[in-house]
Amino acid sequence: MTEKAYPPAAAAAPTSPPTLWQLFSSCAKISVSSFGGAVSAMIRVEFVVAKQWVAEADFLEGLALAQTLPGVNVVNLSLWLGYSLRGTIGAIVAVFGSILPPAIIIVAASAFIHRISGIPLVTQLLAGVAAAALGFSLNMGIRAARHALADILSLLVFAATIVASLAQVPLVFIVCLLGPLNIGLAYWKLRREQR
Repeated sequence: MTEKAYPPAAAAAPTSPPTLWQLFSSCAKISVSSFGGAVSAMIRVEFVVAKQWVAEADFLEGLALAQTLPGVNVVNLSLWLGYSLRGTIGAIVAVFGSILPPAIIIVAASAFIHRISGIPLVTQLLAGVAAAALGFSLNMGIRAARHALADILSLLVFAATIVASLAQVPLVFIVCLLGPLNIGLAYWKLRREQR
């Protein structure tokens, strides 16, 4: 699925919330048709671009929140989207949509995958899928950076995070030092915009 088939997300206003079945089926469709790092980008295409259930800025805020919480980012994002769109029951339905179909497929196909994993063609196919997933992840990162890096302070926090990561500073220090700084900057910008 390409984004060219849909109107630009920035121009689209969120439509009415989905039914619980629509929420479940969208999460289930994404969960069984993607793997690797491309899932966030596919969720964006489904929820922001195609269905227009969520605004781009809201989606990126939810994605950022999902990435800061412990656990699997995609499940966290599904939980946030479900709760945002349909409350507590929506959160439960979205998480089940994200987890249940792949779990059934994995359990059912584990023996088959074990048998074919040594075939060179399968190995090459999986390498190609991994490259595509990397491209989707890079696309999502660039979109998030365009939204988040709107001023010099945000750019400095971003640069400090990259430098600390390259210097192999333990993740706990990066999160504990730069996380609160970035949250403080976001709060300050929000207060300034509300005036």
